[in-house]
Amino acid sequence: MSVGRPTIRQLLLGLNAVILCVPLMSVLFLPVFDAYLLRQTERTLIAESVLIGEAWRERWLAAQGIARDRAPEFRAPGQERERFTPFAAILDLDYEVVEPRLEPESSPVVLDPHKARAGVEIAALLERAQSFNLSGVRVLDERGCVVATSRGPTGICMGDVEEVRAALGGRYAATVQRRISDEPTPPINSIRRRGNLRVFTAVPIFSDGSVVAVVRMSRTAVSPLEAIWTHRGKVALVLLLCLVATPVLSYSLSHAISRPVRTLRASAEAVARGEPRTPLNAGALTPRELVALSEAVDRMTDQLTERTRYILEFATQVSHELKTPITAIAGAIELLREPAQDMSEAQRERFLANVASDAERMERLVRRLLKLAQIESGSEEPEAIDLERFLQAMRERAPDRIQLDLEPELPILRMSPDRLETAIGNLLDNALRHGAGKPVTLRARRSGERITIEVHDLGPGIRSGSRERIFERFYTTERDRGGTGLGLSLVKAVAEARGGRVDVESSELGTTFQLVL
Repeated sequence: MSVGRPTIRQLLLGLNAVILCVPLMSVLFLPVFDAYLLRQTERTLIAESVLIGEAWRERWLAAQGIARDRAPEFRAPGQERERFTPFAAILDLDYEVVEPRLEPESSPVVLDPHKARAGVEIAALLERAQSFNLSGVRVLDERGCVVATSRGPTGICMGDVEEVRAALGGRYAATVQRRISDEPTPPINSIRRRGNLRVFTAVPIFSDGSVVAVVRMSRTAVSPLEAIWTHRGKVALVLLLCLVATPVLSYSLSHAISRPVRTLRASAEAVARGEPRTPLNAGALTPRELVALSEAVDRMTDQLTERTRYILEFATQVSHELKTPITAIAGAIELLREPAQDMSEAQRERFLANVASDAERMERLVRRLLKLAQIESGSEEPEAIDLERFLQAMRERAPDRIQLDLEPELPILRMSPDRLETAIGNLLDNALRHGAGKPVTLRARRSGERITIEVHDLGPGIRSGSRERIFERFYTTERDRGGTGLGLSLVKAVAEARGGRVDVESSELGTTFQLVL
């Protein structure tokens, strides 16, 4: 019943994990969120760079008099057969932040007139990109010199810049620099409010397999704080859900633990008052330990109830069995107190013999009751018993009538020798007494992991009316001959104490008792 249920430790660890998730998520989430914002900025710059680069390329070709329908291939070598050739973003969680670099100080160079003209024609496009998207744009020729810019002079060469150098070699490149601004920090809700990191990208522009230009763009990434402020409603909702979920989970788990504990306490108090116990209605979150404890309490209650019933029944039977000889002894003593002249010597001797017989029967009864109580208490001091030698010794009770039939190589049996002798001795005594003077067979064989010991006699058998009651305590058909009715009860107690059993088969051809240990 308790298999598959959570333990108390698992429930408490789960609750602590939920509570720790909020600060832990913030610690883990902010770096990931920061990298995500940088990557989104990079993707935006790539998309803008490609469009600006192709706008510049188209005007450059037009300045050379090359028609659009005869324009050279715009892809890099090896990509002619690919329909989609996107530039993949390369910034990830392990991005490196470099310090700001000063712009190169060099004199403007003479530009190719066609490329310079194309740059002038897209100048308005670059200004709009900066106004609407806060993106700084520069288009560089194959030498790395500026032919178009959103701000600043043209003709300045930047071929030594890391990402530009990579793009001139035909590879897309991106870097992250720390942003330093001398302007006042805008309000948190201003579009001009940005983070402290600026993303620089360099996208090569191809024509007939050669790099003819590079679009270098930069933009300050949105800071995590700004993004959280922008989505403050959703963030507040998540925090509210956490604040609500934590006490709800705490209450649910505490209820899942405390409710069955209260039920178990009420059940124990009910049992102490002698009332029926309250069953535990285990829910889905009821811990495994409490379900197991409830099952143990149920078993204990059943055992105590059974033990109480047994004690009451046992006391009733004992008082009944002892009442008869005690009454007889009391009556004989009263008669013996009469004056000697009122009773003959023969009568006196008969009364004394009756007292002695009843006292002997009471002594035998008490001795067997103590033996039965000891066996049923479950306490035992087992020893290793060589079964073959033990049964050979049991045969000495009546060597002329008891025949042995033993399976070879019987295993060693670990149990109390006294209890084994009590069980087999009672079976042999019954067989010898009711076997009509004929031989009695004592057999022993292995039955799987158990040992079966049989006692077979050739007597007239047990009457059908008595067969079902012969193992009951104090049931005997030989009360007038001193029988106590506890012999077979002792045999049954020995078997059941070891998880075994005792069976009987009887007919007019004889009776067989099977003791399985």
